[in-house]
Amino acid sequence: MSENVSSKTANANKTGNAKQIKTLKDVLTHAVLILASVVMIYPLIWMISSSLKISNFDVTGEGVYLFHQLKWSNYSEIFTYITNPGLMDGLVNSIIVAVPSLIVGSYISAIAAYAFAKINFKFKNAIFMLLLAVLMIPFPVIMIPQYTMFTKFGWYNTLLPLIIPKLFGNIMMIFFIRQFLSGIPNELVEAARVEGANHFVIFNTIILQLIFPALFAQMILWFMGIWNDYLAPQIFCGSAQTLPVVISQFMSPYSTYSKTQLNMAASVFAMMPVIILFIIFQREIVNSVAFSGMKE
Repeated sequence: MSENVSSKTANANKTGNAKQIKTLKDVLTHAVLILASVVMIYPLIWMISSSLKISNFDVTGEGVYLFHQLKWSNYSEIFTYITNPGLMDGLVNSIIVAVPSLIVGSYISAIAAYAFAKINFKFKNAIFMLLLAVLMIPFPVIMIPQYTMFTKFGWYNTLLPLIIPKLFGNIMMIFFIRQFLSGIPNELVEAARVEGANHFVIFNTIILQLIFPALFAQMILWFMGIWNDYLAPQIFCGSAQTLPVVISQFMSPYSTYSKTQLNMAASVFAMMPVIILFIIFQREIVNSVAFSGMKE
């Protein structure tokens, strides 16, 4: 009897110790995550605070104080401070680049992903690996050749260098959609083929509906990249400036005092569409990325 009691006591002690260790791990994990969240979100808070400061504040002086001497008129001033092109012109140009790129480029990417996932053709894996290898090439390596090519085409000083290449698809989107399609049974495609449907019909009537949540999530991620792109518009587009390039004109390269508050206000204005989209569709984005990481 005494042996059973001591055994139960020992098991209870082990269980209690395990619970304490688990609780301690949970507390430490949450503490680390909260600290990391504060570190990540502080620049955003500083930017919003700086967008409301008085004129000519020093980013190394009074700029370190959050929400000090607020000036709400900064948000109206950003639309009149630069007029050639203005902030609204940059906004329109960014929309002109983003909309056709997303609609056409995403559709082409989805078709390519379907081909790599469900159609057997020669050198399929080799071509797919070659596409992925292209991602390893940094943009500065191809920047000058692209500039030369676009200039010869007569595209410089237009938005075409930002639109035309994107119409042929996005490699990362092809990869993610292909991974998503790997979870769809091949029998579905084979059954449609037996009924006489070709691959184009199968894709448009069946596959597109099945992958639309994942496709839409990837479109949002691609939209973020297009919307925030600064280097390519600065190099290829000349006076046809997108929103990030227009915002950069609020800053002087020679002084920390020159319209910093307007630059921050314009940056807050520019990031609102991205933040709103991410808040609304964050579940779809996370689920798409998580599912695409599953093995075939």
